[in-house]
Amino acid sequence: MPFAITSAKLTGNPGSSGWAQVHEYKPEEPDKLTSRGHLFAVIATGRHEEGVDSVIAGRELLARLHEEYFGKEEGESFNVLKSAVEKVIAEFKGTWGEVEIAAVAILDKVVYSAVGDGGQVAIFRNGMLAKILESAQGEVVSASGYPKDRDILLLGTKRFFEAIPNGIIKASLESGEPGLAAESLAPSVHAKAENGNLGAAIIKFEKETVFVKETPRKEDVRENLSPVRSDKLGSAVTGARRLFGGFLAKIESVLSKRLPERRIYVRGGQEEEVQPSSKKTTLTVGIILLAILFISIGFGIRQKSIKEARGKYQDRLTQAQHQIDEAVGLAGLNADRARELFTQSKNTAEALKAEGIKDPALSELLAKLDANQGGILGEYKVEPQLYLDLSILSDGLTGDDLSGSSEKIFILDKNGKKVVGVSLSTKKTEVVAGPEQVEGAITVASYEDRVFILTQDGLYEVGTKRTEALAKDWEGEVLPYAYAGNLYMLEKGAGMIWRFPGTGETFSSKQKWLGPGVTPDFSNVNSLSIDGSIWVLTKSGRILKFTQGSPQSVSLSGIYPEITSADAIYTNETLGFVYILDKQGRRVLVLDKKGAYKAQYIADKISEATDIAVSEKDKKIILLGGSKVYSIELKHL
Repeated sequence: MPFAITSAKLTGNPGSSGWAQVHEYKPEEPDKLTSRGHLFAVIATGRHEEGVDSVIAGRELLARLHEEYFGKEEGESFNVLKSAVEKVIAEFKGTWGEVEIAAVAILDKVVYSAVGDGGQVAIFRNGMLAKILESAQGEVVSASGYPKDRDILLLGTKRFFEAIPNGIIKASLESGEPGLAAESLAPSVHAKAENGNLGAAIIKFEKETVFVKETPRKEDVRENLSPVRSDKLGSAVTGARRLFGGFLAKIESVLSKRLPERRIYVRGGQEEEVQPSSKKTTLTVGIILLAILFISIGFGIRQKSIKEARGKYQDRLTQAQHQIDEAVGLAGLNADRARELFTQSKNTAEALKAEGIKDPALSELLAKLDANQGGILGEYKVEPQLYLDLSILSDGLTGDDLSGSSEKIFILDKNGKKVVGVSLSTKKTEVVAGPEQVEGAITVASYEDRVFILTQDGLYEVGTKRTEALAKDWEGEVLPYAYAGNLYMLEKGAGMIWRFPGTGETFSSKQKWLGPGVTPDFSNVNSLSIDGSIWVLTKSGRILKFTQGSPQSVSLSGIYPEITSADAIYTNETLGFVYILDKQGRRVLVLDKKGAYKAQYIADKISEATDIAVSEKDKKIILLGGSKVYSIELKHL
C-alpha cells in the first residue's frame, strides 16, 4: 500500500551564524519519480549572508544537488544520492567553508538517506525518538530503510539537534502532524540568539486508504436461470466428474435421497417419465458448485495460513534482501559498511533457514549471499591443491621449517638433514645442502640464493659448503632472518633485535636495531618477517611492527573472528599485503600494511600447515604440511 506524504519546514533567521534552507521536490515525470523519487533536503552553512543573498546562494547549491541526483539516469538511487551529497559538499566547501546537507529520497516504500558534514536524520516511531544517521565533519554517511504507517522522519542540521532538547522535539512530534510540530518548535528555534544555521524538515508517512466502487457486471445479473445444458456445460460436467470422482458420487447419493422421486404419468396407455428442469443436469451442476465451494474454502484457509506464516518473517526477509543489495552497491565505496550490512543480512538469512522457513525468496537470498561473500567479506572457502610431494624428491623427506625469499622457498628437513630449494614459478627443485652441512639445524633463513641454518653453536651459511656466518653471541631462544644482504636476530629473552651488517661474504659485529628506550616483550614471539619494517607475531595473534627501530601502530581492524592465536607471519618488499597463518581458525588472514583486514582463506587442511610463504606474482599461498606442500590461489588481488 503506498504512503501519503505530508511535510513541514522549519528554519532560523539568516545572520552571523549562517543560514539554512529546506527544499522539497517531487518530479512530475512518472519515469523520473519512479527512478529517483520524492526528494527532501536540508542545507546549511556558516557563511554570513542575509535575505535575498542567502536564498540565491541556496538555489545555487540546490541546483547542483538536483543536477547530480536527478541528472544521472544510471546507478542505484542509494548510491547516486550519497555521491551527489559528497560532490556538492566538496565543491562548495572550498568557497563557502562549512556546508551541511541532510537529504532523503522516497521511492515507493523505501527511504534512502545521506547526510554530510554534520547533517542528521532521526525517526519518531511508536512514541520513541531515535537517530538514524549522524555525520561528523568531513564525512558523508548513508542508510536506507522501510518506513511504517505514522512514522515521522526528521531531517536537521547539527545546530538544530544541539540547540533543541530531545524532550521538546519528541513532545512536538507527538501531535502526529508535521505542521503542528513545526509550529510547536518554532518558538524554541527563534528564541536562540544564533539560529541562522538551524534548519529541519518534518516528514510524515501515512498509509493511503483506497476506496473502490464495484459495479455489478451485466453478465452477473440473471433474472431467469434456465436448466439448459449446452455442449460446453456437458464438457464441464464430464470433466468435473473425472476430477472429483468418488467425492461427487457420495454427495450425489446423499442429495438424491433428499430430492423428490421421479414422477411417472400414463398417457394413452403408455407410461411417460417427466424430469422437470432436467433434474439430473441440475443435480450435477449443484454438486459441482458445492464441490467448488468446498475447494475454494479449503484453498482460502490454506492461503490465509500461508499468508499468516509469511507475515511472521516477511519483514525480516525483506530487510535482509535490502541489506545485501545495499552491501553490493557499497562494496567499492565503503568496505566496512558493506561488510556490516552483509553480515546482518547473512545472520538474518541463516536464522530464517534454521527456523525451517521454506520460501523461494529466501533460497534466492542465500544464493546471492554465497555468490558475494568473497567480494564483500573477503572470505574465500577454498580447497588447497597439492603443490609438491616432498617424499617423491627423496624417500622420507619431511618439511619442518620454511623460508621464502623473492620467488623461491627453502624447506628444512631436520631428521633427514637436508635443505631443499623450490622455484615457485616452475616448481623446479634442488637439494641445496645435505646431511654433512645441515647437522644440528634448528631453523632456516634465506635471502635470494643465500641460505642459512641456525644451530646451537651459531648461524651457518650452507650451499656449496658450510661456513660460519655468526658465532653464537646470544642467550636463549632466537629467531634469525636474512634481508637485503644483512642478518637480523630477534633475541626473545633480551627483548632485542640485533642487526649484523653484511660486508660481502661475511657479517660485521651486532648492532642494536631497536631505538633507545624501545623494550618490547618478545617472550611469546613465534615468527617474524621483514619488508623494510620488521613484523613480529606472537602466539596469541598480536602483531608488532617496527620501522627504523621505532614501534608503529597496527590497527588490526575489521578482522572477524578476531585473532586469538597465530602461527606464522609472511611478507616482503615485493608483496602488497601481510599474510598470517592461523591454524586454530583454519584460515590464512590477509592484512594491508597498516593492519586493516583485506581477506581470509578458509579450509580445514590449513589446520595441518606449519609454515607459510606467498607469491603475489604467481597468485599463490604456499603451505608447508609435513611431507606435502599445498597451494591456494589468491583471489583478493
